[in-house]
Amino acid sequence: MEYAITALMVLLATVLLVVEILFIPGVGVSGIMGILSMVGSVFYAFYIIGDIAGWVTLAVASVICLLLVLWALYGNTLDRVALKKNIDSKVDTVDVAKFAVGDKGVARTRLALMGEAEINGVITEVKSENGFIDEGEAIEVSRLSGDSVFVRSVNK
Repeated sequence: MEYAITALMVLLATVLLVVEILFIPGVGVSGIMGILSMVGSVFYAFYIIGDIAGWVTLAVASVICLLLVLWALYGNTLDRVALKKNIDSKVDTVDVAKFAVGDKGVARTRLALMGEAEINGVITEVKSENGFIDEGEAIEVSRLSGDSVFVRSVNK
């Protein structure tokens, strides 16, 4: 009877570890329960059945764990759950060719050093050159640098 309990614990541990590898990867409840069941089966075999059964159970549990690790690493197991999509999108950049120094516009949002403005009918992200600019305030393009449009308040 004790041998059956040990075998069932090792089988339960194997099933839980396979579920962890295939269906819910990461360190989750089933993985922890699988490891605890595997360790518990070895302790149970050593303390209830005897030393020989303990060593046999430890050997079987070690071989099963080794086979599971090899299966996960060298099989296509991890390929099925791994993300394969490369992100090739880019952040919106400002086309500074649409603007020239001295163009007038209006701040659409409060420019707390950065914000949104409408210049020449184009809504774009701008940087304030001279501090905070309130929403709706008249602005003008003071300089263009790279893909950044710098503005200053017309009223100040």
